[in-house]
Amino acid sequence: MPQVKKEDIRLAILDASHALFLEKGYVETTMVQIAKRAGISHANIYSYFTAKLQVFFCVYETWFKARITALEAEVMAAHGAHARMRILLAGLLAQTPRLDNGFSHNLVQALATVGPGDPYDASLLRWFRERLSGMLAAVAPSLARDSVRRARVVDMLVLTFDGCLVNHHVNPASLPDAAMLEEYVAAFLSAEPAESAAAASVAQGASGPASVMPPGSAAAA
Repeated sequence: MPQVKKEDIRLAILDASHALFLEKGYVETTMVQIAKRAGISHANIYSYFTAKLQVFFCVYETWFKARITALEAEVMAAHGAHARMRILLAGLLAQTPRLDNGFSHNLVQALATVGPGDPYDASLLRWFRERLSGMLAAVAPSLARDSVRRARVVDMLVLTFDGCLVNHHVNPASLPDAAMLEEYVAAFLSAEPAESAAAASVAQGASGPASVMPPGSAAAA
């Protein structure tokens, strides 16, 4: 008779996995450890998940979607292309890699272990790209009009984000600082009207790079 799956056991597995990924990282966490912390047998865990990679993406998807959705709300609440772009870049490239003791670095570890036949599903990446595209379209009329250029900027941001996850793990001080983020803002918004010095100062002080720690500071919680 097939085993009846219980939602409380599935949630216990995900809770245990989340805690272990935070403590030990993806590579050092095993299915045996997850099962033990969840209070079930090693054999039983495979009734719910086929592999550690599948467990990880169930955990990470919830965490990551909540973060990107919150960032999207911050972007939409700002006024003006430059202010919105500052918030987007600071949140994505400088703040998210630091969150929960660099939790997103588990994604790098997980993807580095993917081999042929592993249950990798690119749906989260597609979701991420779609949300980035939507935010960029809301940031600037020039990006909203030019879908080809917007797609290239999405590509650049995804690649840069991946690099920032690695950089935070190796050297937290190497994440983009305020000056670097301003260079990105200027490059991505080159087709937009320039801000006045006063407007740029107000926007920067209100919500953008001022919240980004300079090199050498302690990592954010």
